[in-house]
Formats: sequence, C-alpha cells, structure tokens
Amino acid sequence: MAGISGTSSGSKDVLELMLSRLHHRGPRGEWIHLGKKVALGCCVLPSEANHSGRAYAQMADTVVVIDGHLYSEEGIQLPEADLLVSLYSRFGPTFVERLDGDFALCLATDNELILARDSVGLRPLFYGYKDGALHFASEMKALLGLCAEVLELPPGHVYTQQQGLRPFKSPRYSVPEFDSPEEAARILAELLQGAVEMRLKAGNVSGVLLSGGLDSSIVAYLAKEFQPDLKTFTVGASINDSEDLRRAREMAQYLGTEHYDYIYREREIEQVLPQVIYHLESFDEDCVYGAVANYFAARLAAQHTDCVLCGEGADEFLGGYHELKEARNEIEFLQLSQDLISNAYHTALQRLDRMMAAHSLEFRPPFLDGRVIAFCSKIPPAWKVYGKKKVEKWILRKAFAGLLPSNISNRVKQAFASGAGSAKVTELIGQRAGSAENSMYEQTEPTIALKSEAEIYYYRLFKEKFPEDSFEKLVTRWDPLTRR
Repeated sequence: MAGISGTSSGSKDVLELMLSRLHHRGPRGEWIHLGKKVALGCCVLPSEANHSGRAYAQMADTVVVIDGHLYSEEGIQLPEADLLVSLYSRFGPTFVERLDGDFALCLATDNELILARDSVGLRPLFYGYKDGALHFASEMKALLGLCAEVLELPPGHVYTQQQGLRPFKSPRYSVPEFDSPEEAARILAELLQGAVEMRLKAGNVSGVLLSGGLDSSIVAYLAKEFQPDLKTFTVGASINDSEDLRRAREMAQYLGTEHYDYIYREREIEQVLPQVIYHLESFDEDCVYGAVANYFAARLAAQHTDCVLCGEGADEFLGGYHELKEARNEIEFLQLSQDLISNAYHTALQRLDRMMAAHSLEFRPPFLDGRVIAFCSKIPPAWKVYGKKKVEKWILRKAFAGLLPSNISNRVKQAFASGAGSAKVTELIGQRAGSAENSMYEQTEPTIALKSEAEIYYYRLFKEKFPEDSFEKLVTRWDPLTRR
C-alpha cells in the first residue's frame, strides 16, 4: 500500500501539498518525479521502504507509481512498479488488461498520462481539474482546495489523456469445473489456500485481523499452516457486548497464535470519532459504525506488525449478507449479489482501506484473489445460501467443515460493527450529539437526506473537514434492498 498523487500542471508545490495530506499512507518517505509535462509522487510504508521498484519506477521517459499488489500464478515475478513499466513497453495502454491484483496506479510518459483502478476497487483513486490541469490522489482529502469538483475513478476503469475514461477488461482466470457441492467445496478450499500462500510469499505479513467469524478464522487457519509464529488481532466494546472477542480468543487458542485484543470504551470512541470520519471520508452511519471497529483494530495491529491478512470479500462473493435471503428467485439473487459486489468499494472495502491507511498498516484480503472471485462466480446461488434455513456461505462452511471449532464454523453472520460492539455505542454517541443539532440542521436546507439524528452529527463532523459540496456528493447512500 502507498499514497500516490500527481498533476499534469507539473507543479512541485501542488504535488508536495497532496503528498503531505497522504503522509499516513506512507510515513517512511516520499519519492517525487518532475517530468516535462507531469509531476508524480508517492509516499511509502515501512514495509515497502526497502523494496526497490515496489511503489515507483522510472525507465527512460516512462514513470509509474502504484498503490497495491500484483500477482501471477507463480507469485510476484517483478516488483509491481517495475512490472508495470515492462508491460507498458510491450503492450502500450492495453497493459492494464493484463494486471492481476488490487491496484490504483498512474503511468506517465512525455506524451501520455494513464490512471487505472482494479475491478473490485480495493485501492482508491480520485481526480479533478483546475485551470485545465489534472490532479489526482489516493484519497479525496489530498484534493481539498485544489479542484472545484472532485471525482472518483470507478473500479475497472482506465483514464488516458488521449481517450478519456473507459472501462477495461480484467484478466480471464482459468479455474476448475465441478459436478457436485463436495467437489466445489474442495476446489474452493484449494484456491483459498493458494491465495493465502501467494500473499504470504509476497513478504511482510505476520498477522491476521481475526474477528472470530467464519471468514477471518479461515484466513487465520490457512495462514498458520505457512507461518507458525502468526499473530492475531481482535477488538471489541466489551466481553459482554462483543461476540467477536469471545470467538476470536477461542479461535486463537485453537490455532496457538500470538493473540492480542483490545477493549475500547464509549469515551474513547467519542474522542476518535472526528478522526475516524476524516480518514473514512464518509458520514454514512452504517459505514461509520464499522469504521470505528476497523480503526481500533488497525491501531492495535500496527503496534505489532506492518502487514496483515483479513477476511473481507467472502460475504460479497459467497452469499454472506442476510439481505440475499430476501431474494425471491435466482435472477433476483444474482442481481442483488452484483449490487453488493459493485458497491463494496463504498462500504466494507472503503472502511478497510481508510482505517488501515490511517495507521500506516498494509493489508491483503485473500478472498479477493482473482481466481477465487472467478471460481465463486461459477458456484450456484443455492449453494451459497442453502436450504430451507437459508444458511449463508454454506459452500464455504462445507469447504472447511471439521477444521474449525464448531462455534466458529456454525456462527451466524454478524455485521462487523455488531460483532465488535461498535455499532450500538457509536450510534448512542451520535444520537446524543445529533439531537442537540437537529433544529440547526433543519434550518440549513440540506441538499442530502440524512437517515437519523446520529447521522446528523456524523455529517457535521464530515463537513468540518470537507466543506466543499463535491465531496459530500461522493458519499454513497445505498440500501441493497431498495437499490439506492
């Protein structure tokens, strides 16, 4: 992970301003390139500072900065930025169609500037214009005061100065066929094992964010096979209010990991909430609730490691959301699944990226491996949400049956904020503050509908940091059951 930014104005001052606002994404150091027509730069994490060619590279007139990771069947063959330069020299602008991984990048030459983002949108990228010059950065806060309107580069899209914005084709992954649930479960387990191993081989990983739920427990189980001295990290509001703490301790003891947990209190949530919203770049109440727990989890893990694995992605691709149980038929199930997948970069993945970045912590989610995603798309919906009881992620449970404690393998899906206990406490804090501001808010004639008194408070905190209207337009207000 890195913070990247650039400007076609070539201004060093503008570039340095943007990078200063991204310091948390790479506190170890900065790299700057001042070209004939463009200024590019990045800030790098401690885990990447000694790896030449990882986050930036230059060869002749081609310069690259990248936030993310690239993989191949055999693992990483070249450092990411070096690989991008090599691919561009061979394939030109179509090089983006050959990238396997999670990334946001910029490649510039004397005649071209290219921005691209992976198809899931795990790594963010924003851009805007001022006086005809393009500015871009990993987070929208870097563009404050620089652009009249800030836009987000959509996942799976590439922008070039010559062709503008367009979608690009992602790599097509070859994955096995299957004839039964048993065979599908076996293949899924093998692919996940390969995804975990590949991310561990890339280096730096020494821990797992462990919620005690099915997904993160599977990641921890697989990682422990390759890394005996694995560390695990869990947070919660209290033992009584957080099932995550209880189940994570059980799973950590089962695996024999070096386990750390942290219990946060109401007063502490109240103190960090402005910083959570600033880093999150959202006031959506559901996103804020989860971000609070993510914030404390990242802070805890960053005290012991530079890089973690996590379980994000399983719910979107394997039927983990309870909303999917409302689907009346397979067509509606598939549409709702696609809605959840296509909006993940504004919900769970946004929380994950921003809160990890807030603490300069690198993360890698094996469930979002390209081959795992491709295989999950082949699994029938009836094997994801199964039977009359509508068991969520049934095929994933089957894939690891007998390998996890029963309390873990049979645990019903909980929203991260609920399992960690942050939702209830954060909502109460927001309600108290929001009710006092409700009348003032009503007098401002807002252009956006807020859901609750708590969200009124989150909105005010957001506007204190991001007063320009274009920033609030980037906040997604979405309900999967009503398609909003």
